[in-house]
Amino acid sequence: MTILEKKSNRKKISIMNLVQNGEYSAGYALMLVEQLSDDGKLTDNDYEELATYLEELLNTTQNEVEVSAEETE
Repeated sequence: MTILEKKSNRKKISIMNLVQNGEYSAGYALMLVEQLSDDGKLTDNDYEELATYLEELLNTTQNEVEVSAEETE
């Protein structure tokens, strides 16, 4: 494993942990992931894994908000 791969993996784990603990929102984390990827600090595999994970969280959250809004009407 190269140094870039190790650093990228650490960043991936850290971002996932921060989101799971509620310290970062999924939207903020996704913006951060995009920036890290653009700067070449994430490997393609880690980028794809994080982006997919965060997009799923955003979609789930959006669906929950829509359902909640419909129930209150």
